[in-house]
Amino acid sequence: MELLILNIGITACLLLIYVTLVFFIAQILKDNSIMDIFYGPAFFITSLSFVLLSNTNSLLSSIIIGCIGLWAARLSIRIFRKNFGNPEDERYAAWRTEWMKKGRWYFLIRSYLQINLLQGLVILIVLLPFIISVSDLSSFSPLFTFLGLTVFVFGLAYESIADYQLDKFIQRKKAGTEEATLMTKGLFKYSRRPNYFGETLVWWGQAIMVLPLMFGFLAILSPLLITYVVTKVTGPMLENNFLKRYPEEYKKYMETTSYFVPQPPKS
Repeated sequence: MELLILNIGITACLLLIYVTLVFFIAQILKDNSIMDIFYGPAFFITSLSFVLLSNTNSLLSSIIIGCIGLWAARLSIRIFRKNFGNPEDERYAAWRTEWMKKGRWYFLIRSYLQINLLQGLVILIVLLPFIISVSDLSSFSPLFTFLGLTVFVFGLAYESIADYQLDKFIQRKKAGTEEATLMTKGLFKYSRRPNYFGETLVWWGQAIMVLPLMFGFLAILSPLLITYVVTKVTGPMLENNFLKRYPEEYKKYMETTSYFVPQPPKS
């Protein structure tokens, strides 16, 4: 337990340095939304830095770092392409306007706490499978590793396909070649948030890998947190936005299509 707590502390310190640097970069660029771009790399850079600094590694932790690297690269590249050259994301711009009403210092403190430190805390919890893997180097289960890796690969592929289909739909909308109001084809025919579903499987897969390890059960907190965020926080926010923009069309889509877990569409 002492080693696990120590490793959690080291990871927390590395994340604190990382999110603080991102905060300063954001203030220089006057764009708090860059945290979205740095979110994915935070997982990979932190876990890799931990291994390099502590010289602690194993086959299982190497596999998990590799999984994190693949996931982070895909996510950060997609967000960078989406946001590059654009002004601050409207969500962060709205916060900027609201917080600046109470003064510059309030804006800076609120930005650091809510955007950077809060996400750093989330990342720390989600990184539990990795932290557990470097806290118990004596245990290793090929079966659980294979099962977890299978779930991870499926989840990564599923969310990648969903994001690709969505991006192509948005491109057609901007080009004026898409007549549909909403994306309801492909994987979106079976779930309104297939990319979120795939995202949770990425972290469920890593949690499965470390289950046989000492305190491996704590790794379940990682996918549970991600599942909660996408089903109770970010997901409902998007749902409300779509309902405001396309009330009739989206309400009909909600009635026929599962929100999260893919299912055959209802008649």
